[in-house]
Amino acid sequence: MDPSRPLLGRGALITSSAHAAAALLLVGFLFLTLRSLPISLSPPTTALTPTSHLEQDQASCDTTSTLDCADPQLFHLMMRRAIDAFPDVHFNRFGRPVPGDPPSSSCDMAWRARSTASANYKDYRRFFVARDPVTCAYSVTSIGEYHSGPLARKPRRGATNATAPPPPPALSRSQFAAGKYLSYLGGGDRCKPMPHYLRSLLCSLAEARYLNRTLVLDLSVCLAASYAGGMPEEGKRLAFYIDIEHLQSVVGIVEHKQFWEDWDKWGARGQLGVRIIEDTRVAPTKFSKARDPLIVRKFGDVEPGNYWYNVCEGEAEHVLHPPQGAIRWAPSLMHIVDGIITRMQGDFDSVHVGGNDENLRRRIEENVNGGGRQVYVAGEGIDMVLLDPLKAKYSSVHYLDAFEELWATDSKWFLEMKRLNGGVPVEFDGYMRELVDREVFLKGKKKVEVLG
Repeated sequence: MDPSRPLLGRGALITSSAHAAAALLLVGFLFLTLRSLPISLSPPTTALTPTSHLEQDQASCDTTSTLDCADPQLFHLMMRRAIDAFPDVHFNRFGRPVPGDPPSSSCDMAWRARSTASANYKDYRRFFVARDPVTCAYSVTSIGEYHSGPLARKPRRGATNATAPPPPPALSRSQFAAGKYLSYLGGGDRCKPMPHYLRSLLCSLAEARYLNRTLVLDLSVCLAASYAGGMPEEGKRLAFYIDIEHLQSVVGIVEHKQFWEDWDKWGARGQLGVRIIEDTRVAPTKFSKARDPLIVRKFGDVEPGNYWYNVCEGEAEHVLHPPQGAIRWAPSLMHIVDGIITRMQGDFDSVHVGGNDENLRRRIEENVNGGGRQVYVAGEGIDMVLLDPLKAKYSSVHYLDAFEELWATDSKWFLEMKRLNGGVPVEFDGYMRELVDREVFLKGKKKVEVLG
């Protein structure tokens, strides 16, 4: 072998091996580098085209359009929210929702229900609804107060809306003359204690029903001095105390101001007949077949002969039967009763304490056996000293003023009454206190009365 000749074969082999090793190193470096980089399959945002904008617009939601309150999905959502919001209410039936005000963000829905402290009643409330701007998904943001959804209320001819009395309808003479009316004028029942007033009211309802006539009724009352700090208080609404809607379902009622405005147009000049009865002893059987559109009972100025309830006595007693079931307490007051009972978990005894007898404390100690339960103490002007013997017998002692947050100025009751009264605040007066106190007492598992 000529040592001067280069070793071509070995040199080529070494050179190619070096190149291969370098290539492998480069591939490995690139592999490791690429692994460290984020990988995305989404197109870049700069690639948006007019077509993609159009698709995005089509997926958006017009939140200014009227809500489809009949949508089953929204209907079921509203029902669930009502059930969750009022756990002490047993719902019997929900009415079909209708658009509220504003129609783009609210629906009104009515229901029939009963609570732990009252019989069946009707309510209708406004549900405020939000929609997702992209998916249009519904969400109920809040529920209004009692009777806040009047658009869901089923209309009834001649009915009086206890929440917001409607304006008098424009009647023609023929429409007005087609009705048959009974009106009571005067009498000594004004500003009397509520049991007296209700007795007279029930008598007037009984006669209207017997005669098959619509009762012309003043829906304002004068609160007796005993409930109003020693002075009678005019201008109270009957709807503060009584369920007017239920009253109307028993006997037809027309508000007296509305009626007399229509009478001035159609009957005041002798165009329509009227029969006047000036003696309360005249039984309705004497004029039950009268065809006059209006029958007026006039009551004199001499008490007690001018009380309305006198009409239902004597000969009329056999035909006039006061409809006791027509009187139901206002749902707004019964909600306070419900609230008190709920705070006591519905499991309590009740004691009614009356009088200021010095021996009253001894009577309580002798006649009340607590047994370690909780007790509600009813009565006007509860003497805190009298609670001491009860505290020794019961695990917890409650009384009306301990729940005053239920009618405080920020309570649901206060705001509802203010709205009902045209923006003027309403006091939780003496009769309201008496009514709520009595209703809670009657719901006790064991009831005891201790009177002085």
